[in-house]
Amino acid sequence: MKIAIGPCLFEWGKKAIRQFYQQMAFETDADILYIGEVVCSKRNHLAADELGILAELLKPSGKDLVLSTLGLVMSEGEQLSLRQVAEQARRQSLWLEVNDMGGMGVGEGQPLVAGPHINTYNAATVAFLARVGVQRVVLPVELAHSAMTAIMSNGTEEGGPTRPQMEVFAFGRLPLTFSARCYTARAFQLSKSNCQYKCGDFPDGMLVRTQEQASFLNVNGTQTLSAQVFNLIQEVPHLHRMGVDVVRLSPQSQHMTEIVAIWKQCLDQRMEGREALARLLELNHGEPFCNGYFHGRPGLEFVVPEP
Repeated sequence: MKIAIGPCLFEWGKKAIRQFYQQMAFETDADILYIGEVVCSKRNHLAADELGILAELLKPSGKDLVLSTLGLVMSEGEQLSLRQVAEQARRQSLWLEVNDMGGMGVGEGQPLVAGPHINTYNAATVAFLARVGVQRVVLPVELAHSAMTAIMSNGTEEGGPTRPQMEVFAFGRLPLTFSARCYTARAFQLSKSNCQYKCGDFPDGMLVRTQEQASFLNVNGTQTLSAQVFNLIQEVPHLHRMGVDVVRLSPQSQHMTEIVAIWKQCLDQRMEGREALARLLELNHGEPFCNGYFHGRPGLEFVVPEP
């Protein structure tokens, strides 16, 4: 399995995001880098031309580069941005990650990745995506492993294109929903048009608690994430057996280089899952992980795999 670093979901500012991906490119053993804004067009610090410049800086690393696009396209301006990113990917012979079905037509004729926000819930959808040029599918984060296995086993049609590569979201706060409303701005009694980029004050999102002070969700501008970090490190043998091609690690503001190194050692069978989990738990400041969706359970649960 290959390791992919997903698109940064948070508002870190242009300089920090550029530095982050240069570090991932030249200081880690990741295989694939996704770059581009997925959450909010207002904080699109890396417009199409700047994405192209960053991609040129990263190419000497030898990593496979993918340009990512918005998960919710709602305006003509966002449609224009989508087309510009697609054209930039085409000019530089890069793959394009589509997170809104409207992007499938825009990216026609070039290698596409169907991101985790595309509703790929069955094998028929995978077969359709393969026919329109999708070469890699990132399965939705809420799918259980049994559903993933069924999709991967039957995701082709006789005489049709070969099955796309299969990528599974394996580490990070789960991206759950998008909204037209900006939750972070709302929390500060601000309108979306005058949000003052408050999401930038929360480099890993803003934790939402219940009235009983239990962790509930994580708010990231127009996006809702899981409160806990999703972690499948102990499921690496299972992912191998399923036939997963790529595991996605979602960027976080701290310890990402160490996180990639731990995953690489585990994938190469140089570290056991139990030790890897303990090390990741330490980097997560002792906060519990979740993996319930993978086991067909409530998402916030953490299920210890059977020996």
